[in-house]
Amino acid sequence: MNLIKTAAALSVAVAIGMTSAMAQSLPDFPVTIKSASGAMTDGVIYAGLGTAGKSWYKIDTKAQDPKWEEVASFPGDARDQSQSVALNGKIYVFGGCGKSSATGLTTVFNDVWAYDPANDSWEKVMTRSPFGMTGHSAITVDGKNAIVLGSVNKAIFDGYFEDLQTAAGNDELLAKVNADYSNKPVEDYYFNREVMQYNPETNMWSSLGQMPTTGTAGAALAADGNKVTVINGERKPGLRTAVTSQFTVEDYGLAWTQLPNLCPADGESVQEGVAGAMAGVSNGAVIVAGGANFPDSTVEYDKNGKLFAHQGKTKTWRDEIYALVDGQWVHSADLPLPLGYGITVQNGDEVILIGGETTGGTATSQVITLSFANGKVVVE
Repeated sequence: MNLIKTAAALSVAVAIGMTSAMAQSLPDFPVTIKSASGAMTDGVIYAGLGTAGKSWYKIDTKAQDPKWEEVASFPGDARDQSQSVALNGKIYVFGGCGKSSATGLTTVFNDVWAYDPANDSWEKVMTRSPFGMTGHSAITVDGKNAIVLGSVNKAIFDGYFEDLQTAAGNDELLAKVNADYSNKPVEDYYFNREVMQYNPETNMWSSLGQMPTTGTAGAALAADGNKVTVINGERKPGLRTAVTSQFTVEDYGLAWTQLPNLCPADGESVQEGVAGAMAGVSNGAVIVAGGANFPDSTVEYDKNGKLFAHQGKTKTWRDEIYALVDGQWVHSADLPLPLGYGITVQNGDEVILIGGETTGGTATSQVITLSFANGKVVVE
């Protein structure tokens, strides 16, 4: 097994980038965008997909007057929830979900695409991940290999959409399909627990081990050297987990450390956990912002035994920003708006949030910068 040895850069949920200077304030994204993907290499951020369709944009954070520019469009099937990582000067896009041009059905993709900034071109990489990649999280700690973890189960997810097509026009059967999909315990969704590594030089996948908890979808990742923090995510559709943990990449695999659960928001007694949050590292502090959950679903599932735990609950987008300081989570600040499922880019000690969705699922174009200074998170 080809294991990652040392860290050369900081990286976060979907992106990696290092610069010696702090990024200046960046303009809003050209379009409203959510469930999208992006990464940074050599100080240039590349982002797109999701609600931007196949469009792909770049912005040079080192420029005197940074501006977004449209570049070569993505040539594959349009998709949400892909994950991008900068490796060896290229941007690799992993998976996502969308309508397959081959079948016409919504599916979990397990393909890989590479964007080459040097010649503004895309290439379909001749590989497929061993597992489906939707709701997955991706990161790099060395700029050479990608670490991919989590995801819904491709067979179950694809089967659900096949059943929906079969049931179209039959309200009774459609209700049964939806009920059957929602009324299962966590373990019956078989969310991926495997932590995979992809090496673009060898075009090979390998296993680094398994997550110590159930598999998740929509977990946030933040890397500091070769230490990666895994924050929350879904444990089944509609049900989150407040669990956080860290792993380091060792010669023999992964060494896991359990962290305190994410603390409840101010005025709340229970932390539901969040999916679609955005995370990074600033001046040694792990920062996690936003995300979405269904309040009271945890009690319904864990204490009341209700399998369809979020039935009748209201999806709530969060504005809380938490920081991990001296091994404890604190509610340090708030976003200017509730936000989840945005693009996250680490730029030195700044964490850049691009787009995302706010209350009601509305996509935004706002660009927000987070940093940790003087014991608190600063929002710009």
